[in-house]
Amino acid sequence: MGKGITGRLFKGDRVIWCVFFILCVLSLIEVFSASSRQTYNTSYWAPITKHAIFVIAGVGVAWFMHNMKAEWIKGFTKFTYILGVLMLIYALTPGGVTRNGSTRWIYIGFEFQHFEVVKLGIVMIISYILTKAQCEKGTRLSWESALSLINLRPKSEKKGDFTMLAILVAVAIPSIFIFTENLSTILILGTVTLAMMFIGCVNFKHLFMLVGGFVLIGGLGVITLLSLPENLADKGSFGSKVITWKHRLVGDKLPSDPKDVKISGKEQRIYSKIAIAEGGLVGKGPGNSVRRDYIPHAYSDFIFAIILEELGIAGGVLTIILYLTLLYRCGIIAKNCDDPYAAFLAIGIGILITIQALMHMFITVGDFITGQPLPLVSQGGTSFLVNCMYIGIVLSISRYANKVAQKESIAQKSAV
Repeated sequence: MGKGITGRLFKGDRVIWCVFFILCVLSLIEVFSASSRQTYNTSYWAPITKHAIFVIAGVGVAWFMHNMKAEWIKGFTKFTYILGVLMLIYALTPGGVTRNGSTRWIYIGFEFQHFEVVKLGIVMIISYILTKAQCEKGTRLSWESALSLINLRPKSEKKGDFTMLAILVAVAIPSIFIFTENLSTILILGTVTLAMMFIGCVNFKHLFMLVGGFVLIGGLGVITLLSLPENLADKGSFGSKVITWKHRLVGDKLPSDPKDVKISGKEQRIYSKIAIAEGGLVGKGPGNSVRRDYIPHAYSDFIFAIILEELGIAGGVLTIILYLTLLYRCGIIAKNCDDPYAAFLAIGIGILITIQALMHMFITVGDFITGQPLPLVSQGGTSFLVNCMYIGIVLSISRYANKVAQKESIAQKSAV
């Protein structure tokens, strides 16, 4: 990254470091503006002070992780995956923290957003399986190799490619626990899984069949959801949540006259659209949002609406470019890696962050309402720290890729 003090302190891909710091600064500015509702119950500076501490700690986490060796990170693959599953099980106990009908936190002396660890564990285990499946003929995982992932030996050898089966089983186990709590997280994980299998050259016939199966199941699920009676909401928490999914899918028809619009219960959707409309091309300027006082969770689930109101379409496009740049650099890092695991993990994390960011933006400007924070920007405690860990892991892999490139360069010069 350079020979100066910054080069010695912040190693690895300099573009990712720049994107990371820009997102952190954007987070401080927009969270400070968007957290006005929180100041009603606390002091004026309390929300931003707390968030600033987490941002500083997040930079520390990223810096610490980027100094770790890539092979050390690989050694934590199974541990991270199992830890995520155990956290999901723990969330079913009284240790789970439920808000708005969903258990998205666990209490371990403090509230921890365990879904972020689960996401990382899934990306790591997929990378591990794809690495095991690499062979001269492409990607192929035998039955014996598939069972060896969990330290088992088969009684008889079965011929065939079990790469997709191994990945689907690994993803399905935590997804069972997540499904009833956060459907949007399932969509993110499903998209990331498909993308990583495609990049990993999993049998295209199997991928085609899988996508077709998902489309069929999804279509049947939508038809079933639309046919459910409204009184199912009285049959318990899960019934209420299913009917909520139905309402989000169907949406509400807005009257032609704006005066007839009922705001109550639709603050997030309506005021976020008003904020976007009022932002225009260049916005009202940082800190000048008006609709932040009317949007619940403007500092987290709808912070992109505040970005569009204050920085306009120009600021929104710049934010999108930052995430796409991050994904592009992750792809470059993966391309330069000679270790398949490091390559799959780098691109997997890049896809995970970008897909979640795009989903947050889609939710903000669209009609489908669900909770997904904007990675590295939305206010958050432990979730922000884990996202910084993602960046640190990618930077660690970029350091490894740089060393590989340097060795190859030296070897080529020596050969000449």
